[in-house]
Amino acid sequence: MQSYEFFVDSEKKHIDFINKIIEAYEGIGVVRTLDASLGLIKIICTDDFKEFVRQVLEDLNSRGITAKITEEGPWKGEL
Repeated sequence: MQSYEFFVDSEKKHIDFINKIIEAYEGIGVVRTLDASLGLIKIICTDDFKEFVRQVLEDLNSRGITAKITEEGPWKGEL
């Protein structure tokens, strides 16, 4: 099973909420904070869930929660 990662530009105040949303969908992915002060996070999921994660992020954006995908692709093995 392949893993996939999304690099996401958010706001510091939204990181915890995004993490809780991803956690609420048990097993779709894990959130790692890369730089809290800049609002940079990474979401790692399996290939099977990448479209669903993308939809969740798009939905968050449409509701005023900043979650802009800046880069994505196969997981490079770094947590």
